[in-house]
Amino acid sequence: MSNDTNNAASAPGAKRRGRKLPIILGVCAAVLVVAGASFMVWHEQPSFCNAICHSPMDPYVEGFQDEGTDLLVGVHAKSGYECLDCHEPTLSQQVSEGVKWVTGDFADPLESRALTIGTAEMCLECHDDGDAKTGRDWDDIVAATTDWGGDKTVNPHASHVGTLDCGNCHSVHGTSVMYCADCHASMDAPEGWA
Repeated sequence: MSNDTNNAASAPGAKRRGRKLPIILGVCAAVLVVAGASFMVWHEQPSFCNAICHSPMDPYVEGFQDEGTDLLVGVHAKSGYECLDCHEPTLSQQVSEGVKWVTGDFADPLESRALTIGTAEMCLECHDDGDAKTGRDWDDIVAATTDWGGDKTVNPHASHVGTLDCGNCHSVHGTSVMYCADCHASMDAPEGWA
């Protein structure tokens, strides 16, 4: 009889523990989902870039956040763009960059990505389609630089050398340079340009 009493006494406790397990697992799953979603939101913010990779990313994020800057990154930020609007890394790039950062195998300052960033094809995705943020297309850009404040006889966007990549002149994170002045020495650069 005492054996039956022990089994009867332990059965309700076992049932209660059995009911708690799904609740505990559900709470853990919910916490993981919220944490993962929060990480993905943070991952798309400029603060993520220099919070993780301090030394090489600080100047880029500071330029993005500096409201008084003449850098194109600041102009883009003021227009409502985020870093990932131009920098769309693949998972393999992110893993590769993470490994380079952990091992210290990276250049500081970072090497230019001019092969992909700053190409006419990439920049014109926004600047040549009547984008709502820019309100411009290529003809508007050419028209806007007909009387651009430098050499009035030359329109840098109607170049005689054909289509150049935007990055030949426009630097998003550094000082922009007047590419035309390489040959046309008398050509004035816009204010803040080299």
